[in-house]
Amino acid sequence: MSEEPMITLTEPDWIVRRTAFRALMETGDPWDADRVAIPGLDRQAVRTAVQRLVEAGRARTDDRGRVTAACGISLTETPHRIESRHGSRWTNCAYDALGILGALEADGEVVSGSPSTGRDIGVRFERGRPAGSDAVLFLADQSCCSRPNEDWCPNVNLFEDGSLALGWAEEHGVGGRVVSLEEGTDLGAIEWRPLVEGHPWAETRSSTSPEREGRA
Repeated sequence: MSEEPMITLTEPDWIVRRTAFRALMETGDPWDADRVAIPGLDRQAVRTAVQRLVEAGRARTDDRGRVTAACGISLTETPHRIESRHGSRWTNCAYDALGILGALEADGEVVSGSPSTGRDIGVRFERGRPAGSDAVLFLADQSCCSRPNEDWCPNVNLFEDGSLALGWAEEHGVGGRVVSLEEGTDLGAIEWRPLVEGHPWAETRSSTSPEREGRA
């Protein structure tokens, strides 16, 4: 685990982060900051924001500098996938998957690999709520993790039940707690709503809540 201090994001960082997330979610293609005009930010400010997001462990880029992961969405294959009317997308961890579909209030499915058994766990979503699954989410402690994508996300997974989750955490020396799919979705949706509200493809009707330094 990294012991470096967490980087506090600036307002331009939040704007670029949200813009990149929406582009990745909408298109499924890498986001090129040099080809997109963001009101109020010049090209250099956008490039600087992208670099800070990468350094903070909140975004990844390819060899051409295009953003390939932001706010949980990843174009690189991971053990976690969401299916919705926007298509198929990977996410950095199971919490991201729950939070994104929850914030969108979307119909769809989360498919996430259980580290204990290696099996895929499928969770159907109806209007942003998990349905028909007894799986649980292991929510790792974040206090020791300065780079969410690298330090925290690998330890946040779905498990078939709480005993498997706690056994895995003990075996790997990971602190955290087991939460229900409903609680995990509620917590995640709070973090992702500021990223989806106001966008035409967002189905959410919830009131806007301010962005904050969280796991998203």
